[in-house]
Amino acid sequence: MKLHKIGAGLLTAGLLCGAAGLVYRAQAEGEDYKAMLEDAMKSGKYTLNQVESWDPRLKRVAGSVKVKRPDSEEWTELKGEVPLEASDLIKTGADGLAELYLDDKAAIVVGRSTEFELATVAKTDTAFILKVGFLAGKIGRLLNEKHQMQVRAPSAVCVMRGSEFAVQFSKLGKETGAAVFNDEKMTVTPSDEKGQSLGEYVLEKNTELTFTPDQRRVKTAPLAKMRRFTAQVSEMRLRIATLKKTWKPINQTKRQALRDRVFKRVSGKNFAEEEEDAPVKPKKKAKAKAKPKKTVKKAAQPKPAYDEAE
Repeated sequence: MKLHKIGAGLLTAGLLCGAAGLVYRAQAEGEDYKAMLEDAMKSGKYTLNQVESWDPRLKRVAGSVKVKRPDSEEWTELKGEVPLEASDLIKTGADGLAELYLDDKAAIVVGRSTEFELATVAKTDTAFILKVGFLAGKIGRLLNEKHQMQVRAPSAVCVMRGSEFAVQFSKLGKETGAAVFNDEKMTVTPSDEKGQSLGEYVLEKNTELTFTPDQRRVKTAPLAKMRRFTAQVSEMRLRIATLKKTWKPINQTKRQALRDRVFKRVSGKNFAEEEEDAPVKPKKKAKAKAKPKKTVKKAAQPKPAYDEAE
């Protein structure tokens, strides 16, 4: 009987400890979430849709890659990686190449001689404004039906919910190209020189749409001109697989610190200005080294002359 009571007591104690552990864990997680919200509030950039925004990051791969904040007139040369924010502008040189990541869900190659704006980063409506050049990569299937991504070129709007894609615009011939490389779809709405819609076209696997604003007839076709982006798309497919294993979220404070480091800002000043304003400490005069004393060797004393005859 006593054994039954002892066993029941141990079981009850175990359940109470387990419950206490769960409560403690819930409290800890609640505190972490509260800290994250407080961090976002302090940053001054908190919105109700904060949790619905991507964590976009740009990584320089080769050559000249520049980034410009919407509140600045200067382009900053990128050496490594930087978190992006809505309305940031990105530009690559003739030798430049970069990669853009949206969490671990999208990986996009930013081609050479390309310029675009990351217009919005909300998951419900992510938009890239392509001014010239090309973007090619993979966007993982978006689980929420309300989520979509757009690439707006000067003469077309391309909308997708997840696909392996490429969109390019050439200033030389004002030619726009869009293509899909997997089983997903992309809706393309081209426009003429006056901005009037030329209809809506759905691209499926291994199809493309290339056109110029003065073109009267537009139609989809099997991959041809846009096939040259196959290698970039394949590479980004592998990149997403890697990101799923290595991606680590960062909070707003860390994001801002990383951006400040790239744009060389500290409390509104760049590092160069800060160094100029810092008081110059007088240099201490180096003590003169003491000259080594000369040691004078004593002349050897002559031995006393002993009389040969004592």
